Amino acid sequence: MCKHLLKAGLVFLALLVSFYLATALQPQANGSEPHADQDFNGTTYILFEQEMKVVLPVNGSRANLTLFDKAEDMALLDESGSNVSFNSSYQFHRGDHIYSLVFERPVRGTLVYNMSRQGQQFILPIRHPEPVRIILPPGYSTGIRSLGIARPEPDAFQDADSGAILTWNNTTQIPYIEVNYYRKSAPLALMIIMAILAGAGLVLLIRYYMSINKLKAARMELEKE
Repeated sequence: MCKHLLKAGLVFLALLVSFYLATALQPQANGSEPHADQDFNGTTYILFEQEMKVVLPVNGSRANLTLFDKAEDMALLDESGSNVSFNSSYQFHRGDHIYSLVFERPVRGTLVYNMSRQGQQFILPIRHPEPVRIILPPGYSTGIRSLGIARPEPDAFQDADSGAILTWNNTTQIPYIEVNYYRKSAPLALMIIMAILAGAGLVLLIRYYMSINKLKAARMELEKE
């Protein structure tokens, strides 16, 4: 019986190693920098390792922003992608970063700015009901409960090479959006860890049966004497 268990354990470990090597040697797609969809009529948050880029559609001659963190590198672009000048005023009030922007001319386009951030969790307070799109950093995903999910569940999810895209079309009844995400290699790493633990358990089980058989053999020898 011990030999059968040992053979089964070796076959199991061989299959595990083969699967791991086959997965590791698969060519990786060359991901490009994620970008906002120009046809999306909502705010897009493009997440990176240490910061995020926010793309906000504008249509008018002014804009007022109330943000949870300070904005940097703010730029106003018209439909052709050309920069448009604007005047801005800033104040910090009760934890909010408040910006008042006045454009040099009426603009239909996008307002782009950066905000610093860290970690693999993103929490977005919803101050104004509007469509929201969050693009995760390249190489990351979400959706496995034990590793990280989005709450509430997005209306649309696309696992793109440039970064997984989550979209909420209606945020009227949503106070905030929380996204916990992980590297795409994390599920495989978790499976390998579980397999290693299972293999270790199998080895202990084999050693246990071998010890039992040795004790039985020793007792039979004593009884013969």
